[in-house]
Amino acid sequence: MNLIPKISIITPVWNGMPFLRECVESVLSQSFQAWEMLISDDGSTDESRIYLDSLTDSRIKIYKQEQNRGIFGNLNWLFERASAPISHILCQDDYFISPSSITTIIQYFEKAPYDIGFVRFNHSTPERCKLRNYQMKVVPKVVPPNKSELLFFIFGNIPGNLSNVSLRTNIVNNLGKFRNDLPYAGDCEFWSRAASKYAMGVEETMITHVRRHPGVASIHLNRKGELLRQNMFIMNQIYKNLTLKNPSLDLLLKLHASINYDGLQRYVAFRYLLKGKMNYMSELNRVAKEASYLHSLPILWILFTLTAGARLGRVFIAQKLIKSLG
Repeated sequence: MNLIPKISIITPVWNGMPFLRECVESVLSQSFQAWEMLISDDGSTDESRIYLDSLTDSRIKIYKQEQNRGIFGNLNWLFERASAPISHILCQDDYFISPSSITTIIQYFEKAPYDIGFVRFNHSTPERCKLRNYQMKVVPKVVPPNKSELLFFIFGNIPGNLSNVSLRTNIVNNLGKFRNDLPYAGDCEFWSRAASKYAMGVEETMITHVRRHPGVASIHLNRKGELLRQNMFIMNQIYKNLTLKNPSLDLLLKLHASINYDGLQRYVAFRYLLKGKMNYMSELNRVAKEASYLHSLPILWILFTLTAGARLGRVFIAQKLIKSLG
């Protein structure tokens, strides 16, 4: 097929089998045909490269890295080579749930104002987390840049999994790309930075299946608190920007962060302590002493106790902060 691609499917791969096949086949089964799929294998040691070598569709472009670039270095490399004006990130474990998924993306951007730089799909699955469910109720379908920082501070990484996100391809280079020095939190850092410059779309429509399995990165990362310091870097900057613009929010911001970001992690650390593992609590306490958006360590322990291990109060404080958006 000699169709000029209207969308680039960006797929970073590292040891992607056995799920990579389903990912690729979900793209091949799309009713919309004017796509390209860029796959970069980041030094796999399983059968990923054997499978990739078997693909013959000329719209699939395969690259093989000699040295591991890391997930965000690999993403940046792929975005430099994407030729379509719109891209969708489709991770190796995930797949399009319908033959019309790409059509849905294309139709969204055909109607969207040009100031929308990226869109999070799949924003419709209820969870046990009350704050997450509150997020689904109050985050608007279009988040303007002047409201994005507070929403990211309240809810964290609103786009969630990378496979939820479609974007205008050029915003990656325009914003200086994903930060490869934040291997656990580079997506949150990039989306929060992007949302401060471009409007962010939020759509309930389900277009991808985000797979959960024992080998998925989010399950085995952060066992020693590797994510904590990187999250602190992001939230410190957002907190600084918010308090410069609106100093009156300082107390509520610290209270929310102390429960939502420290309290929840303190519960995780406490469970590790019961197993005789000290690393997580030690790192959490070090981060707590350095984070500008948290209360002092004694107050953090008091809040942890009063909120039953961060199970109480998060939605109430979030509601107070949301009112400040007007």
